[in-house]
Amino acid sequence: MQVMHNQPLEQDYLGRVRDHLDAVLSDGTDHYGPRTTAMWVASLDTQARTYPVDHPKAGAGQRVYRDIDTPFGSAIYWDQPALVAAHALSRATGDDRYAQAADAYVRDFLAVGIAESGLFEWGNHVYYDVFTDEITRFHGGPHEMRPIPPAWELFWRVSPAATERQIRAAGRLHLFDFETGGFNRHADGQAGCAFLETGGILAEMLCWLGRRAGDTTLYDTALRIANYSFSHRNPATGLLENNPTETRWDKFMCTTEVGVWAGSLLRAAEYSGWSEFMQMARDAVAAYLRYGYDADARRYYGKLQVADGEHVLSAPDDVPGLNRFYQPATYADPWNAYFPTHDYPIALAETCAALYRLTGEAQFAEAIDRWAGVLRETPPPVETADGHREYAELYGRDIHFLLRAADATGNAAYQAQAAALADQAIDRLFAHGMFRTHAGEDRTDAVDGIGYLLLALLYLQTGEPADYLGFGY
Repeated sequence: MQVMHNQPLEQDYLGRVRDHLDAVLSDGTDHYGPRTTAMWVASLDTQARTYPVDHPKAGAGQRVYRDIDTPFGSAIYWDQPALVAAHALSRATGDDRYAQAADAYVRDFLAVGIAESGLFEWGNHVYYDVFTDEITRFHGGPHEMRPIPPAWELFWRVSPAATERQIRAAGRLHLFDFETGGFNRHADGQAGCAFLETGGILAEMLCWLGRRAGDTTLYDTALRIANYSFSHRNPATGLLENNPTETRWDKFMCTTEVGVWAGSLLRAAEYSGWSEFMQMARDAVAAYLRYGYDADARRYYGKLQVADGEHVLSAPDDVPGLNRFYQPATYADPWNAYFPTHDYPIALAETCAALYRLTGEAQFAEAIDRWAGVLRETPPPVETADGHREYAELYGRDIHFLLRAADATGNAAYQAQAAALADQAIDRLFAHGMFRTHAGEDRTDAVDGIGYLLLALLYLQTGEPADYLGFGY
């Protein structure tokens, strides 16, 4: 169902995307250190158009709890949505410069960023230092893939061999029990944290490669990984444990992260043709929807007890030894800027839109409307006590969901809501000829997800989502 462009657009959204990527290609590539590369820098002062070396962290606007902002580096894992947007812009305009720049970035990364195991040197614990021209690890430097489902086609188009080797290595080294599909967020072969988001990404990538390389045996491994998470659901409530391998809060809770997992499984079903993935996704999301909505507050809860479906209040700030930012708040927050809180409300909303298109079930149409209502009634925080403000990724996710909701349901009101958010995002974030990625300072950071916003604006302008090269919202 297509309802796009029932109303004329008031802004040149494609033009703003083009302005931003023109600035990146001009000033945001690695011309630091002894070796020049085509890799994009992870941080850029949007006014001075240089790497903010005197201020490597985002200070009051810092989004993350650790060094994922890759000081002095390049972070291709976090840049993937922007690289996909570069390809989408080239297709929309016929100007190949953007796609060529993305391919050059990937090519230069693959030349220096592959470990002996075949794993890519990327993720939450490693980056490429553009000043020393070395791979830099922190917090142990393990391979980790979350929360972005990788855009594998980006890498396959440059090196099918390296891409296949990476996926096969990850599909082996992230497992601690091949027979059951037991997995770990880190590729160390040990039983660590089996976060739902990681399991979904592992299953999805194996099915992607299975179809791309014609190796259907990979579907079996993917199904075991998906079943590992699905088997840790409560038989009474149907709610999935967010992290079944660790005895801490997230073993006993289900969060909106189930939407990330289910979205990956829907794509796994598409790649493989195996309906089991789709059925698990449908059942897991339906369970969260059954218990997760507070009709009085018109909000979805942030975390539910797996055993009985009851919601859990957020921890007070003064609980000794507890970092409350590792957990969702009482209600799932579409403007939550912290990572990792295991709170992905709009990823869950996107999955509801996908499930509605696949099943036509009323429960998913209801959820779409409720999530749109949440966005109407919870505007982005212009200022917060800790300095966090609007982020590009969150605007992008919200806009993209609303457009997808309009397509899935035929309700043009969702499109109008998306356009209003897009106009607000441009007003708040576009300055000095490009987008800053959060409203706190004139700076763009890869970890802040500018690619999500660029793709959403292109979707709004063109009336349809682009070929996302394997990347999944």
